Amino acid sequence: MTQSGEWVHQERFERELRFGATDVQSAMDLRDPDRLVLDYTRLMMGFVLFQPAPRKMLMIGLGGGSLPKFCHRHFPGTDITVVEINPAVIALREHFDIPPDQPGFRVVQADGAALVAEMDSASFDVIFVDAFDADGMPPPLGSQDFYTHCARLLTTGGVMVCNLHELDIRFGSFLERIGSVFDGRAMAVGTRECGNSVVFARQGMPLRAGLPRHLRRPSAMAEQAWADIEADVHDVVREARSAREFA
Repeated sequence: MTQSGEWVHQERFERELRFGATDVQSAMDLRDPDRLVLDYTRLMMGFVLFQPAPRKMLMIGLGGGSLPKFCHRHFPGTDITVVEINPAVIALREHFDIPPDQPGFRVVQADGAALVAEMDSASFDVIFVDAFDADGMPPPLGSQDFYTHCARLLTTGGVMVCNLHELDIRFGSFLERIGSVFDGRAMAVGTRECGNSVVFARQGMPLRAGLPRHLRRPSAMAEQAWADIEADVHDVVREARSAREFA
């Protein structure tokens, strides 16, 4: 059986990327390929509270490309770089309707932890970290050095958004490292579905600074897309307004 046969599963209108029998890495609605199906991906879109019109994004981890596709479609002025270490995952991009490389959008085959260590400072407004393999999140992507480099790469007010598993024995350590690197300007928001927690960490500014009084749809985002994520973004703004940032 090919890797695509092992990893790509389809039932009726949903196609999934799985690295195990039940461990769903990504899901795509075949009727609306750009829609964010999984709860944690919608929650990660809470970055719009801190960076509603990002100029540059860096995404560590491609998977089935849910977040890259959504951001490419609904933030057309944003330059997006996606980093994926596994060429076999990149080879599946057509199975999940991931756009081809083009001006403003590219997928790079590289070790994300090594790449951020080599990049110039203050380059990105948003950094997504959502990289899991069959054994979970690779240790280098949860290290103090990695988070330090991510903070260095963010513009002032920029935000790092990390998808973590709450049942990971290292979860508490990840939170402590992120809090330390970002001087406490970070918070964790649990998903409505059990298991995932999304961490938002802001560079050089408190999480509460500049939060909108009322949620507004980003100008380039389709109304239906906003309707799909609005409740999750509301969860993030509620937590940001009341959260005690951790150090």
